[in-house]
Amino acid sequence: MPTGENEVAFSLKEFVLEARSAAAEEHPVAAVNNLMVRTFADPDAIAAAVRPFGTGDETLYEDEQVSVYWVSFAPHELVPPHNHKMPAFLGVYQGVEINRLYRRARTGSLEEIKQKRLLPGDTLSLGGEGIHAVYAEGDAPSLGLHVYLGSLSTIERELFDSETGESMSFTTENYHKLVRPLD
Repeated sequence: MPTGENEVAFSLKEFVLEARSAAAEEHPVAAVNNLMVRTFADPDAIAAAVRPFGTGDETLYEDEQVSVYWVSFAPHELVPPHNHKMPAFLGVYQGVEINRLYRRARTGSLEEIKQKRLLPGDTLSLGGEGIHAVYAEGDAPSLGLHVYLGSLSTIERELFDSETGESMSFTTENYHKLVRPLD
């Protein structure tokens, strides 16, 4: 969202309202994807309007239809592979975020299929069965906004051990067991 003398600056409240509206449309995946692309076209406006909440994630809104989160990924730390069990839309407005994308092999192990580097202004959408691990490149955190088509905090999700591919429930305890220093 470009800013100028006659234009409105980014509003986090308005973004949440637009995400809720997009999630309720007939084709929510396309609607939310379009919202993310349009919103992240001006990452500087987002950065100017949104003060970091701290570290980790902050739930901005959640109901059964949509979840909107502010996220921060720490430098030198690999968030373990995990799924969301719903379409996920990621946007970066500050820092650089690396997403390692995986699929399940027939043996049950994880296969890394590619890496996606997100710069400020970039977005990425993941399908409901998508698996990714995340880290911030460099010495600064990456900051972004994520939209999920469902209630992220109530759905049963999985974490994966990046070394063995072992699947386990996504719990805070398991998450902290699997977070690794970046090699």
